Amino acid sequence: MINTKRLEKQKQAEAERKLKELREELEDELSRQLGEIPAKTQPKVVSEELDTSGDVDNETAKRVIEALLFASGKPVSIPEMRKVLKGSRAEEIHKIVLELAAEYERDQRSFRIQHIAGGWEVSTESKYAPWILKLEQQKRVKQATISALETLAIIAYKQPLSRVEIEDLRGVDCSAVLTTLLERGLVKIAGRKEIPGRPFLYGTTDKFLEHFGLSAIDQLPNIENIKQLVEGFISKETLLKPDRPVEVPNETVTVNEEETPAGESPAAETTS
Repeated sequence: MINTKRLEKQKQAEAERKLKELREELEDELSRQLGEIPAKTQPKVVSEELDTSGDVDNETAKRVIEALLFASGKPVSIPEMRKVLKGSRAEEIHKIVLELAAEYERDQRSFRIQHIAGGWEVSTESKYAPWILKLEQQKRVKQATISALETLAIIAYKQPLSRVEIEDLRGVDCSAVLTTLLERGLVKIAGRKEIPGRPFLYGTTDKFLEHFGLSAIDQLPNIENIKQLVEGFISKETLLKPDRPVEVPNETVTVNEEETPAGESPAAETTS
């Protein structure tokens, strides 16, 4: 028994030694191959060293401070600016900041320099907030619209199905999107699935048909036709994900046309 254990230890040690040798050989070979790469294939990096240790004139210091304020995502304090402009005193930096603030106000720029939380920050004037808000809303609406259309398409082609089934197909949480579609009247609760927890089943409404100009749900384009149309323009190899059809099992459905019971949130129900 002792000899057997000793033999196993020797084999293990030998295997580790060979593995170490192999690793060293691979590292040496990789280093050799990297060293043989022609110079023309190696990216040429040109860097320029800037001397920031000496004193700078007032105009250069002003532009440096302006760049710091624009580049920083948070207020910049005078001590932080001094670490960059080592040859400048705190009083000089403070004076330059005030000069920049006066310039922006005199030239009626859309942004100002403000003293916030112990530092200085460049921020847009509040009167331009409605236009900035429109830009942010466009980004949010675009993302929300894509999510809503994806969810709506799944419900239209696979209805009736539960929230969990929708999320399995989309791969993300759909509670908020479902709530929005219910509020817009494009989706309704079509019943409950006869499984533990009896989750809600969702389907499309008459308003959905009106919105998309359909007289019946069977007038939706055939999925196979859509696939052929897409593949005619984009090859399968270029698609981001392989086609993975998901079969939704046909379960017995108890149809319930009544409104959601009071205090119960359809899009946030859980299954046990």
